Amino acid sequence: MKVKKSVYLLPILIVGLLLTLFGRTFGVLFIAANVIFIFLITFLLKSYKKTMKDPFLYIARSFMIVYGLFLLSFIAVEGYLILESEKSKVIDSSGADVVIILGAGLKGETPSKTLVSRLEAGKAVLDADKDLPVVVSGGQGEGESIPEAEAMGRYLMENGISEDRIIYEKTSTTTYENLLNSMEILRQQGMEDPKVLIVTSDYHVVRAEMIAGDLGIDAVGVSGISPFVVRVNYFIREYFAIGKMMMEKILPI
Repeated sequence: MKVKKSVYLLPILIVGLLLTLFGRTFGVLFIAANVIFIFLITFLLKSYKKTMKDPFLYIARSFMIVYGLFLLSFIAVEGYLILESEKSKVIDSSGADVVIILGAGLKGETPSKTLVSRLEAGKAVLDADKDLPVVVSGGQGEGESIPEAEAMGRYLMENGISEDRIIYEKTSTTTYENLLNSMEILRQQGMEDPKVLIVTSDYHVVRAEMIAGDLGIDAVGVSGISPFVVRVNYFIREYFAIGKMMMEKILPI
């Protein structure tokens, strides 16, 4: 009997271990919630067998159906995100008019690792097509000494991209604003309805393309490669971000 009861300590141990190793990241909290949910369903089913109370069975079955539907949608969305992220690593600038690199945080004036991966992906595109101009897009956030766009332009110039190819968008704080503000600057410079290569992170490509579509932008995503732990965390988060976008379209507030 003691052995059976000790099984219910497993979710606490698993969650504790994950939090110790990786901290309170979105991915860890997501995994923890799933572990707890599975053990909750198991507990309810065992309670039904012991007491034969119908409410336990009804609740357990309801939870199982909801959880099963969630898992199916999660697997479908994550599979699509991974497939599109792999496709976005193949650079094809044919027919493109401009590159937009999306900001991703600074530490003071230093680009984050995620931002460096985006800048390197953008640089690869710009090296492959010397005629393409580039918009570096990102405002100044908390913990940042300068606008992200300024640090991004500096990084590109230090790595061989000439200053006359770089256009700065220094006010945006979201992906939506990145694209909206960048397109307004391009229109002011006489570039109407350009074909855009959006450079972002592998996990972010799908949502960036969705936002571009909502804004009427003819765009294709190009992505940098994120570190494994970052990818896992943000691929999970993107499921909920995309779900939120879809809900806002269905039920506009």
